[in-house]
Amino acid sequence: MKTLTERHVQAIWYDAALRPPRLTTRRGSAVRVVSPGEWNLEAGPDFRNAVLEIGRERRRVVGDVEIHLCPGDWDFHGHGTDPLYRNVIAHVTWRCGPVPSSLPPGAVSIWIGRFALANASFSPEQIDLTAYPYARLPGGVRPCEERLGRDPDLARRVLTAAGRHRLRMKARRLAGRLCSAIGRRRQVFYEEVMTALGYKRNAAGFRHVAERVPLDALPADGDAARAALLAAGGFEEWQRGGNRPLNTPERRLASAAAVFTATPTLTFVDESGFSREECRSMVTRMCGERYIGRGRAAAILANVVVPFAIAEGRVAEAPDWLPPEDISEPVRLTAFRLLGRDHNPAAFYSGNGLCIQGLLQIHRDYCLHFHPDCDSCSLAEESRALPKQGDL
Repeated sequence: MKTLTERHVQAIWYDAALRPPRLTTRRGSAVRVVSPGEWNLEAGPDFRNAVLEIGRERRRVVGDVEIHLCPGDWDFHGHGTDPLYRNVIAHVTWRCGPVPSSLPPGAVSIWIGRFALANASFSPEQIDLTAYPYARLPGGVRPCEERLGRDPDLARRVLTAAGRHRLRMKARRLAGRLCSAIGRRRQVFYEEVMTALGYKRNAAGFRHVAERVPLDALPADGDAARAALLAAGGFEEWQRGGNRPLNTPERRLASAAAVFTATPTLTFVDESGFSREECRSMVTRMCGERYIGRGRAAAILANVVVPFAIAEGRVAEAPDWLPPEDISEPVRLTAFRLLGRDHNPAAFYSGNGLCIQGLLQIHRDYCLHFHPDCDSCSLAEESRALPKQGDL
């Protein structure tokens, strides 16, 4: 028999065709998997936002799931003291062993191996690990892929419309902030840029730093600004899981100090021109002496600068093209769902930041909520009604 790995167990948990239909906790309570969760390729638990029903009363719980070969791997990997794992609701293991005492309160332990091996036809050889998590999607022809994956022009129109919708929503949120911060628009802009520089895991922490060191108090000297931001950051409990050594919160704060003192980024609060050339120029100038990467600069342009201009009425709508930001896991997953396993990103979205924003919005509005059942998704129904290529 082929050696079974932790990734095999992840595939078994994720794929309803492989997952045993009957599961119980180690204490004997029945477990019904409403949704196995979103396969997480970043730091933290293996699956996010799983939905389980526990016991005869079918008590519904929502949270994260961590997969291991052995129960003891939980403590061996230090998960019990890692805040990234505090929302784990189920610890799923292939082998039996003592249940870790450091599991979060209420988390259940599921020994899945005994149920899988009860099926005499089970073998690890039947699992194509290269197919997960993207290629093993709901069975049958997915309507979004059938329509959008075969018509790049239509797909780009859909993604562009979704991207514009996303930036309009951001603009409405900013308009609300500006109404409640009259006379402090530059501070609001500064806080929004700082939040974007914190990336997803530490966005709130970077906003707190911007509040502790307001723009009016930020030193003009780069070294002094760096010292002030780092001192304010000392009060935060940073999320460090998965960060590369060159991408720690402290390094990002130092980069933020340089962005605000050595580049013209703060002048973009008054920007009203968003042609391709002007957008490329803003990204280049925001990067400065490589203080931040072009992908992060493009994300700030899309998520802060453009919505800010829309909120204040300096432009009516997001432009047709924005510089592309880095491709995140939600973007990749949504693209696989909408456009198919073998699609060419360059033909659809990777060269246009507005289309990337569109994929993020579709992930948020549709794929995140209806995963893994495409048939229950309203976007699937809408895609069936879209005009076919040649009918336009």
